[in-house]
Amino acid sequence: MTLQGILVLDLFALALLLWVLNLVRHGRLYVGYGVIFVAAIIGTMLLLSVPWLQTTVTRLIGAVFPASALTLLALCFIVLMLLYILTQITIVSNRLSKLVQQLAIDRARAEARHVASDQRIKTE
Repeated sequence: MTLQGILVLDLFALALLLWVLNLVRHGRLYVGYGVIFVAAIIGTMLLLSVPWLQTTVTRLIGAVFPASALTLLALCFIVLMLLYILTQITIVSNRLSKLVQQLAIDRARAEARHVASDQRIKTE
């Protein structure tokens, strides 16, 4: 990869890093997700900026060009993030379902108590 390409991608990564940190600071991004993104951005910057590391990863993956190796790593990261986020969404969905069921049970009990007390008042 050319020096100009590395510099452009590093500047883009720095902008992303600042954006992610700002999102975490304002509470718009969960800290756990922020840590994952910060680690991925820093890892990508290191991979781009250190030539011997870039060559090693390219050889390990079996790619001919470093851009092919980076693309494969990016696709793997996207799939892992999708899996992680969908797992978290499933957990939240299950918790929400249990919460709604409990709320419905509590409201039904309260309504039953209210009806019972109304009947008691009428009979007295």
